[in-house]
Amino acid sequence: MTIAVSPVMPHCAALALRRLVLLVFPAAIFLSASLLFWIEPLFSKMVLPVLGGSSAVWSVAMVVFQGLMLAGYLYAHLLTRYLQTRHAVLVHAVIMAAAALWLPIGMAAGFHAPPQHGLSLWLIALFLASIGLPFFALAANAPLLQAWFARNNSENAYLLYRASNLGSVLVLVAYPFLIEPVLGLAAQSRLWSIGYAGLVMAVIAGGALTLRTPALQRLQPLPLTHAALHWRDRLSWAALGFVPSGLLIAVTAHIATDVASGPYIWIFPLALYLLSFVLAFSDRPLLPARTILATQPFTTAALVVLFLWGSRLNWIISLAGHLAAFFTAAMVCQTELYRRRPAQESLTQFYAWLSFGGVLGGIFAALLAPQMFNTIFEYPLLTFAALLVRPGIWKTPRVAWLRGGAFVILLAGILAVAIWLKAIAAFVVAVTVLAAFLAFQGPVPTRLLGLAGLLLAVTHFYDPTQSIVLRARSFYGAYKIADLPSGRFRVLYQGTTAHGGERLRDDAGRPITSGRPERLAYYYAGGPYDDGIQAVRRRLGGRVDHVALIGLGIGALSCAAAPGEALTIYELDPMSAQIARNRDLFRSLSVCAPVAPVVIGDGRLTLRQARPNLGLILLDVFSSDSVPLHMLTREAFGLYKSRLAPHGAIVINLSNKNMQLADAVAASAAANGMVTAVTLGHQQTDSKETLHFRAEVVLVAQSADDLQGLKLGSDWHIVHPRPGTPTWTDDYSNVLSAILLKAQE
Repeated sequence: MTIAVSPVMPHCAALALRRLVLLVFPAAIFLSASLLFWIEPLFSKMVLPVLGGSSAVWSVAMVVFQGLMLAGYLYAHLLTRYLQTRHAVLVHAVIMAAAALWLPIGMAAGFHAPPQHGLSLWLIALFLASIGLPFFALAANAPLLQAWFARNNSENAYLLYRASNLGSVLVLVAYPFLIEPVLGLAAQSRLWSIGYAGLVMAVIAGGALTLRTPALQRLQPLPLTHAALHWRDRLSWAALGFVPSGLLIAVTAHIATDVASGPYIWIFPLALYLLSFVLAFSDRPLLPARTILATQPFTTAALVVLFLWGSRLNWIISLAGHLAAFFTAAMVCQTELYRRRPAQESLTQFYAWLSFGGVLGGIFAALLAPQMFNTIFEYPLLTFAALLVRPGIWKTPRVAWLRGGAFVILLAGILAVAIWLKAIAAFVVAVTVLAAFLAFQGPVPTRLLGLAGLLLAVTHFYDPTQSIVLRARSFYGAYKIADLPSGRFRVLYQGTTAHGGERLRDDAGRPITSGRPERLAYYYAGGPYDDGIQAVRRRLGGRVDHVALIGLGIGALSCAAAPGEALTIYELDPMSAQIARNRDLFRSLSVCAPVAPVVIGDGRLTLRQARPNLGLILLDVFSSDSVPLHMLTREAFGLYKSRLAPHGAIVINLSNKNMQLADAVAASAAANGMVTAVTLGHQQTDSKETLHFRAEVVLVAQSADDLQGLKLGSDWHIVHPRPGTPTWTDDYSNVLSAILLKAQE
């Protein structure tokens, strides 16, 4: 490394300056990236109480973050092109100081009640108004500091981008394990503000070091024609930014919907996305390009098998397979991106075009795809696009494309015949064999692309084990209505979770078109949920005058209401209400509670408008296995208690594959003077024949006397808060502890 110094500068002073540069610039970039990716989960968690636990909130948030990143990169590019260094340092110092006026981090005024329509645009406005300027200032630091570093150093400034992404990866991994379990949102916001103040000083120090050399003080802005760049170069950078960025959102939506909707699922693909930059942006990469390119056909073939078998595979295996395929595709794109990087004087322009492609990819996957597709089709589509960026793939002769196309058309015809004949075994064997064949087609681009496109499409749209009645998609998730193979049941799925089902045919095979629908899934008569409802009903003299149901599903719980009981339903997703009201799909709501009002909106926000005379609150709010944490906090139970009539109670479906939540509920209830009991229904060994699912159900009474008056059976036991365990609040929650408790069980 060389640093241009004045001839009269002593050697020891030059050496000290060099050491200081090597310390300040990487540290500033590392801290900036850490704060940048800390603010993402921090503020997103602040937003969830008004929008529920939907993964779509994170997808739209990613688009906003990518857009602000692009704005920061463009700003950095303009500063380095049109201003002298001393002026650029001054302008950026002013911008960072102005951004401090937005601290501490919090929701902007006027955004506490989301609209029923246009949620994506509302969410974008919320993020811009609340954290727009601080995020913009942080986003500009990486390219700006790299450009300043490049002006007085001969080493590769692109390597500082690795420090930036390394800081991002580390803070993402630290958030669920170190930050959230210890600090509430308010404390995080204060600590973040302290870190931001330190960053401002570090950036100013970096600018001062840049100006320390006399030669740099006279440096003029670089001319616009400083390097021979072509539009195809810029467009290739954008395309290579588009594919992994869109794929990041698509794979996150898929695994949160169809694999495992547990907490922090979004961290894994985002961390791998950032790690791909760390590994690829190197002159001596840990994973050589040849290895990555050879691996991609194998991970694509594995993805085909995962699509074929769907939820029938162990979720850990599925998650690992999807993440491996995504990481490989991202590495292919980032490796090619680094290979096509320009000279360092075009560094800021390179990052601007890369970010522009990332924004377009995010817009496509988060905003356009949910409007265009009723499934998460963008996932296989972008996986296929990642194959198109392989070097040299477009140099294949036309004759080879024609031969490969004919081969794929023949295979497509064979699969179509198997589907038409409903030859399930033949279809599964054929797809599996072709996937294995695909894994070895890396050297043959025509077969690789043709087979991958065919198999990704057919396994995404066709499930040989189910009869799909309807697919639908909203801001809050993807829905699937399927008739089970026996033909006796119809089930509504959101992601990996069944949200209710109805019997279509009796045991003799006759269609059921009249009468009160039988309650199934978690709500069957005689099950734990029904047991809790009946206990409250007995306590109130045989009838509950006013009932609030939070979470609609197919409306199965409406059939638990007795004659004369007034039911009000609170549902977050308008599409869920449309499905439940469609008698051609499910009959429960239209038969059991045809005039019951359905209030659209977040349960906590809308329940505030209810009169305080509820005898029973039924809480069934989980979206897939995602947990709207704000419904389980101390403040939430304070609201519930304020709306209950004397001796009224709350019955909650806590069934969850990933977290043990009974302790959190007990602590939040106890903080409001309430008492909690829990029961776990018996394991249903014949659930496919009865559609009765095991359910963990919690009953919360307003006092110990009320709980005793319910006269619960021996299957119920009281849950006391664990000593020393912090109560979940709107400011603090510890999801990791709930995961660990579930693992212990």
